[in-house]
Amino acid sequence: MRYQPAVIKPEILDEDNPALSQEADMRGYFEGLFAHYYRPISRQWANPAIRFSNLKEEWEAETAALSSVTDLSTHPAYQQIIGMGPIVIPQILSEMVRKPGHWFWALKSITGEDPVSPEQRGRINEMTEAWLRWGREQRYLE
Repeated sequence: MRYQPAVIKPEILDEDNPALSQEADMRGYFEGLFAHYYRPISRQWANPAIRFSNLKEEWEAETAALSSVTDLSTHPAYQQIIGMGPIVIPQILSEMVRKPGHWFWALKSITGEDPVSPEQRGRINEMTEAWLRWGREQRYLE
């Protein structure tokens, strides 16, 4: 059987018709509810800079009271940033220029490298500078 669109009678289109209003409200509700599932993932996260920014904000907000590097690094938003791969390296390094933070695990996971010397370990500012130097050498930063 072939799909036949519904025919709307002119008298139903009266703005004061409560059935029309309720139908429009329900349609809007379900369109919003299922919009996520109808959009391809590539369109949901079309801009990696925006995705990184949103995940970073979520990570910072939800881990502000944590001190454990393991807890910081295993947070789902942080793990999603790692999952974005090399495309986020410039954003992470730019964030580190702006505000040093615990991006070392992510950078090491994404790049497979570790420019931090053993004597720098545990010193956030020195670790940050090592990664920023690496970023300049690799031309991720100017």
